[in-house]
Amino acid sequence: MHIASMSIGMLGAMGIVGSGGPIANGAALAAKIRKTDQVVLCFFGDGASNTGALHESANFAALHKLPVVFVCENNLYGISVCITRHTALTNIADRAAGYNMPGVIVDGMDVIAVYKTVGKPVEAARNGKGPVLVECKN
Repeated sequence: MHIASMSIGMLGAMGIVGSGGPIANGAALAAKIRKTDQVVLCFFGDGASNTGALHESANFAALHKLPVVFVCENNLYGISVCITRHTALTNIADRAAGYNMPGVIVDGMDVIAVYKTVGKPVEAARNGKGPVLVECKN
């Protein structure tokens, strides 16, 4: 859970559920200010999609058109709680509309589909179009 490699730009995972959003935004804001072509990918699970920090991060990223792609790895369980018991929505990607950003759903078990699907938001973010929420569904 705490893998990091600064030499390749991997800031690492945090032990607090949903805490990656603010860190991703910081890195994305730095890239925007420095005018690099860097794009930040922020990975989180369906359980983390309910945290305030993640919602605040999505809002901030959309407001400032930060080059960040939020990637939800939806395995249908937040620790041991089924998504139907912790989230009112069927699709987490639908939350993107609340932040005026695109939301995309892809089959998370199809690595080629994920690669192709995430590539488009990465290019959009790189070209100044702001963040996207990608939901990789199990």
